[in-house]
Amino acid sequence: MKSASSPIDIEGIYKDYIDSKQEENRKERYEGNEHWYHASGAGSCSRKLYFESVEKAEPSNPIDTRTMRLLRLGNVVHEDIQNSLTHVRNSTIYSTSNSTVDIEKENKNKEKEFHVEGEVKIEELNVRGFYDVVVKDNEHPEQPVYLYDIKTCGGWSWKMKFGRNKQVNTSIHYELQLGTYGYALKEKFGRLDGMYLYYYNKDNSDMRAVKVPLTYVSRAYLFWKNINDEHKQGLPDFRVGVSPVQKWQCNYCQFKDHCNPRG
Repeated sequence: MKSASSPIDIEGIYKDYIDSKQEENRKERYEGNEHWYHASGAGSCSRKLYFESVEKAEPSNPIDTRTMRLLRLGNVVHEDIQNSLTHVRNSTIYSTSNSTVDIEKENKNKEKEFHVEGEVKIEELNVRGFYDVVVKDNEHPEQPVYLYDIKTCGGWSWKMKFGRNKQVNTSIHYELQLGTYGYALKEKFGRLDGMYLYYYNKDNSDMRAVKVPLTYVSRAYLFWKNINDEHKQGLPDFRVGVSPVQKWQCNYCQFKDHCNPRG
C-alpha cells in the first residue's frame, strides 16, 4: 500500500532536528579538539583515522538520513540508561500494597558511584574519548571498578551474536574501543577489574551484557601506538586488514572520495 502524503513534512523536520543535535554535539565535544584521535575509532581503518585526525579533512561522503536516525535512536537509548543510573542514587525507597522494593538491593546500588559520559585523554597516544559508564564503590575505594559500554543493534546483528546459530564475529572494534577507555581509566582510578559491552536490541528491547577480557586494555594501547608510528610516516598504503580493516567498510566510509579520488 502506498503511504499517504502528509500535509506536514515530519521527516524533514526530524532531519533538521537531528542535524542540529549533531552540530550541538560536535561543538560541545570536538570543536578545537580535531587533532585528537577518537577513542571510538579504535580498530578502524588506518587511512580513515589519518584523514580524520591528521589531515582533519572534511567528510566527502556524509552519513545518509536514515543512518542518522538510527544513530540518534542509539543516542537516546544511551542517555536513558545513563540517566537511570544517576536516578537510582537519588530515588526514594518505597513500598506499596502491591510491591515492595528490595531494600537491601536498593541500598547496595546507592553505595555505588556511577560515572557516566566521562571524558578521557591519553596524552601519550593523542587519543581522546567519552566512556559510557564506570561503576565503583563510593565508600570503599579498594573495591572493584567496572567499565561498561552500551551498544545498540538491530535484530539481525543480535541474532548473529546471541542466536541459536550465532556466528563468530572476527571484528574486535568494540573490544578495542572499550580497551581504550579501560587504559585511560586504569590510570585515573589506579585499577580496573572488569569491562563489559552492554547490548540493547532496538527491535525488541532485549538487553544482555558480555564480559570483555582485560587483555584488550593492552591490545588497545598497542593499536594506538602502531597508528601513531604509522602516521608519522604519512598517509598509510592500502593494506587489507589495516587499511581498510575489511573491504566492505569502504562502501560506508565518510572519507571514501578522499581515499579514492575520482579521475
